[in-house]
Amino acid sequence: MPARSPVRFVFFGQLVVAGTCALLWLLLQGPEHGAAALVGGLIAIIPGAYLAMKVFSVRPDAPPKQIIGAFYKGEALKFGLTVVLFIVALQWFADHFAPLIVTYILTILVFWVAFRVGAAEPAVRQR
Repeated sequence: MPARSPVRFVFFGQLVVAGTCALLWLLLQGPEHGAAALVGGLIAIIPGAYLAMKVFSVRPDAPPKQIIGAFYKGEALKFGLTVVLFIVALQWFADHFAPLIVTYILTILVFWVAFRVGAAEPAVRQR
C-alpha cells in the first residue's frame, strides 16, 4: 500500500489545484470561466487517474512484461483520452480557452512538483 501514497498525494493535490483555480476564475471572471477552469483541471485528472488504476490493477508479483505492458497500454489510452477530452472541451469552451488551459497546466504541474519534492527526499531515512 505505501506505493499508492504518492499517487493519492498527486491525485488530491490536483483536485485542490483544479478546484481552487475554478473557484478563482468563477469569482473573478464569472461562471463560464469557472466551468472552463474546472473542465481544464478534470482533463488533467481523469486520464491520470485512469493510468494509475490501469498500472495498479496488475499484481506486484506479475511478470515484468505484464507490468510494462499495462503501463504502455495505460499511457497510450491516457494520451488518447486527453486528446478526446480536449476536443470535446474546446467545442464547449472555445471562447474561454485561457481558464481551461491555465488550469490544465497548473494541475499537471502538481505531478512534477510532487516528483521533484519526492526526488529530493533521501532514499532511506535515518532515525
